[in-house]
Amino acid sequence: MPYDVTRDINAGPLVLPGVRGSVGAVYSEHRTDKSGYGAAVELPAVLELLAAIQTGQITAAQAQDAFAPFLHRLEEYDREMDDRAARYEYS
Repeated sequence: MPYDVTRDINAGPLVLPGVRGSVGAVYSEHRTDKSGYGAAVELPAVLELLAAIQTGQITAAQAQDAFAPFLHRLEEYDREMDDRAARYEYS
């Protein structure tokens, strides 16, 4: 079951407070092998990061690293769901 997550994200000198997202969401079968599959982040925050790259305020690598808090929460979520599923598996 997906749920909302709010995290501050930092990209170099740029700080975006209270960025909303979700973890555990179901998406298209495309990109299932990509890092971050199952997580979503509010579009305005993504657009702000892209604008900061365009103006040279931050690098693309800094923008990508800014999503680490969401990736970490997604990893935790995946472990929680694996643990939950294991409790209900019957041999």
